[in-house]
Amino acid sequence: MALRRALPVMVSYFFISMAFGVLASPYFGSLSVLMSLSVFAGAAQFIALRMVEENADIWLIILTTLLINSRHLLMSSDMSGIFRGLNPIKRAVMAFGITDETFAVGISSVKGTGDWGFQVRLNFLALSAWVSGTAFGIAFGQLIPEKIYSILPFGLTAMFIAILTSSVRGISYAVSAIVAGVIAVVIGSSTGIIFAALAGIVAGGVAERWTG
Repeated sequence: MALRRALPVMVSYFFISMAFGVLASPYFGSLSVLMSLSVFAGAAQFIALRMVEENADIWLIILTTLLINSRHLLMSSDMSGIFRGLNPIKRAVMAFGITDETFAVGISSVKGTGDWGFQVRLNFLALSAWVSGTAFGIAFGQLIPEKIYSILPFGLTAMFIAILTSSVRGISYAVSAIVAGVIAVVIGSSTGIIFAALAGIVAGGVAERWTG
């Protein structure tokens, strides 16, 4: 079950992280794999790489990536509510692998079942694809035309939109997605994602109450 649900994420992650491996290799070499293993955050890794290219201060890079990933607090807190009865170690293991995509895929499955193992397997499969794609990009990046790997990161956005639209079941879900999407685009910053998510939650709740 976890493999079937994870497969679209794994395929997308492999090719996107392959692009990261190609681009990061001149700066970090094989340590790019360690970065993918420990950070496991596509947007943060690509932005951090761009800041390294521009010789940004290390503390600015750290603060920027923390800000970008702050939205994970919302996702992890939602998951934490589902797995409230688990010990802190198990919850930490589960939280480490939460990304936009693993959250979107997993939340519909674990919300009713509380299947911690499913979410952990889903996270691990996605992480494995992300790390192996990075390693592949480092090893064989010279064989990949620049036009190909330069457009691969857009696949992450396309995949998330596909997951989001497939998760919309009813008016309240649609209202939540539309409100959050519009606000995120209007604000246009990493902080805006947090406000957009909160606004989407409120809008979805109001729509649910109105539609019964």
